[in-house]
Amino acid sequence: MKRFSITLLAAITLPIAVNAEVTSHYRLKRTEARKLYREGKFSEMKNICEELIEISPDNPMGYVCKGFALGFVPKSERKSREALKNFTKAIELNPEYYEAYFLRGFLQFSMRRREFSKLQMNGCSDIKKAYLNKFPDALEYVKRQRSFLIKNKCSGFF
Repeated sequence: MKRFSITLLAAITLPIAVNAEVTSHYRLKRTEARKLYREGKFSEMKNICEELIEISPDNPMGYVCKGFALGFVPKSERKSREALKNFTKAIELNPEYYEAYFLRGFLQFSMRRREFSKLQMNGCSDIKKAYLNKFPDALEYVKRQRSFLIKNKCSGFF
């Protein structure tokens, strides 16, 4: 009986130990990605974000990281459409991840678009969703960009 309980204990704690190791590795990679962004090393950041996705494909943070690495860089390096896909994947994984909505909406407003285009309406919708769910960056953005949002026919904020 004692031998069985030791085996059972090992079987139960092993996944926790492995998950703790994976979680720690994941956190280190996220920290490294932030550092690379601050240093302007966007392609290296993108690679780290891809590693985050590989480590934990069901974690939306990796996709937000990659979207950020592709969409919020100098124009010459920007890949907005691919960034939007990554933000969308993060939202699919967690529909309550309001940072992803905010970043996707913000990016859509930074892209070339026609008035009343689908891109513009989606940007409004994403910013609004983050705002109405009290995501801090969205609250600040709406406060600072009120006239821009009115000009772009975004309703429901005020």
